[in-house]
Amino acid sequence: MKLPGFAYDARRRVATFYCFVPGTDGRKRRKRTLTDVPSRAEAIRLWTAFRDELEREALEPAKFTRPPTLAEFVSERFVEMTARLRPATRRYYGDFLRRHLVPRLGDVPMDQLTSQRVNALIGSMISEGWCPKRGRERKPHGCTPACVRRPYAGSTINGAAHVLRVIIGWAVELDVLDGSPVKKKVKWARESRPELELSLEERHRFLSAFEDEALFQAYLGRIRTPPKIVPHPLGGMKRVGGGRLPDGKAAKEIFRRLQHYRPFFRMLLDTGLRLSDALNLRWVNVSLDENVIRLVTRKKEKAVKLPLSDAVRTVLETLKKRPVISEFVFLDEDNKPLTKEKVSRKFAMAKGVAGITRRLRIHDLRHTFASTLVSSGVNLKVVSDLLGHTDIATTARYARGDERVLGEVAKVLNRVNVDSASGCAVPDALPAGDSSQVEPAEGESGTGCTSRSGCQSVRSRCPRRLEQREPLGEVCGRSVESFVV
Repeated sequence: MKLPGFAYDARRRVATFYCFVPGTDGRKRRKRTLTDVPSRAEAIRLWTAFRDELEREALEPAKFTRPPTLAEFVSERFVEMTARLRPATRRYYGDFLRRHLVPRLGDVPMDQLTSQRVNALIGSMISEGWCPKRGRERKPHGCTPACVRRPYAGSTINGAAHVLRVIIGWAVELDVLDGSPVKKKVKWARESRPELELSLEERHRFLSAFEDEALFQAYLGRIRTPPKIVPHPLGGMKRVGGGRLPDGKAAKEIFRRLQHYRPFFRMLLDTGLRLSDALNLRWVNVSLDENVIRLVTRKKEKAVKLPLSDAVRTVLETLKKRPVISEFVFLDEDNKPLTKEKVSRKFAMAKGVAGITRRLRIHDLRHTFASTLVSSGVNLKVVSDLLGHTDIATTARYARGDERVLGEVAKVLNRVNVDSASGCAVPDALPAGDSSQVEPAEGESGTGCTSRSGCQSVRSRCPRRLEQREPLGEVCGRSVESFVV
């Protein structure tokens, strides 16, 4: 006879009991594992005693237990809570707990971490900032009022508040708290979102850094320190140091290794892949017949389908012909899978060769991809799908137009100023090159307006005609909807 919540392994002599706690509507379940149980009959007796124990526990009044503090809860449950998270996410939560949350709120009981406490945390981080001598980890060093403190970034402050709310949510899931004490609205810090996308000129210089050896030699000449003249032990003077010669053999080898990474960065610029997805790109994800890349993103686990540009297709066809057999698309100089550290070093070197001294991250190549598509008129929803975003608001946050869009805006403003000076204060309403633009009929003005206002532009909406409330359709035979750009 099979008993519910009962299992016994006669060979190992291990008994396992499961039972829902009475009075909890199935929300709580207890498990007990016993070893060295001699027989099944003894296991059934222990199972019955286990169920009776839970019945008595449900009938007894609940005993008051003090809610743990934030530091106690994290020290006991952090490993359990983060077991299913990615290592990067686990490190992210751990850093915020160690640097910001435990030092400030470690002694506060979990049930007292209210909205007021969260807002106070945000306010204190905004007002206090951090001392460069003390460090972001708040290490004691004898900080004095003379120390120049730096403000925390808005993303750092909001990250700390977000991690705190995640910890509170875990406490609710583990029945440490009956509910979240954060009941009211949290006033988040203002985040600055810098626009770090590559301009067209910077993009050209960045890609040229992998091809122009003369540019690379000039870069080595800029960063090369002059040699020192020191006494020789055997007499006389000798020259030491000075770094690599720009035209030496070592410099040529370094440039050859730098060239090896050009296909990888071309892929990032033309596909918008995250660094982790590009490093782990495999040939099984590439279909040259269909001219697409199919993969599931590591961060959001969302399936994306990316078209291949001619440049990326050429890169992939070249890599496909290499003699080394590997499941990974991109390999380093030693035919091993690329690592984040190696890519970061080559990226910093390429920035130096290209003369890009401002802040620029590898992830900004992904932003450049989005900005390029938006500036070219690609629908924002399509861009969001290509990037693998689950929320289109994330795409809209950094999908900004480049200098080409700004140039078009300047042209529109110049055209408005010209039309305004000629007596028409409203900008062009018809698309450029519209086939419906016809010559004005005899006795009518240049706009098709019968009010004889003197407008000279066929593509303008005359304000005098609007004042007379003359429908556009009656004047020129076109529907109003056709004038909407």
